[in-house]
Amino acid sequence: MQAEVTERGPHSLLIRLGKRTFDVTFDADGKTLLLDLGSRQVAVEILDPLAGHAEAPVIGIGGGRREVRASMPGKVVAVKVKVGDRVEKGQGLLILEAMKMENEVVAPCHGKVATVAVEPGQTIETGSLLAAVE
Repeated sequence: MQAEVTERGPHSLLIRLGKRTFDVTFDADGKTLLLDLGSRQVAVEILDPLAGHAEAPVIGIGGGRREVRASMPGKVVAVKVKVGDRVEKGQGLLILEAMKMENEVVAPCHGKVATVAVEPGQTIETGSLLAAVE
């Protein structure tokens, strides 16, 4: 899931995540931000789409097999598909927890799941193969 972030002023953001909106203040801490949500603090990493990061890098552009790899280390929370399942582009394949946030990894194209390389509870590193669709 992607978030829409609007800067409201120094150390203040408005974040829209799906149907929810958060008014947050923050203090920078190296590569992470500590967000004060009023009732709790949350540490998050901000990914710059212009820096070449993607939620789930895909290898194999064009036809054929498309591999989905982890863009950051994390833990597999749930696997929503199995080998042989037909999927639509954008359909959820699995859920990863990274920086205490759950992120849905989606199918890069229409096709059949060729590989599911992870299982719930598994810790993964950046670049790890998650799944493949062909």
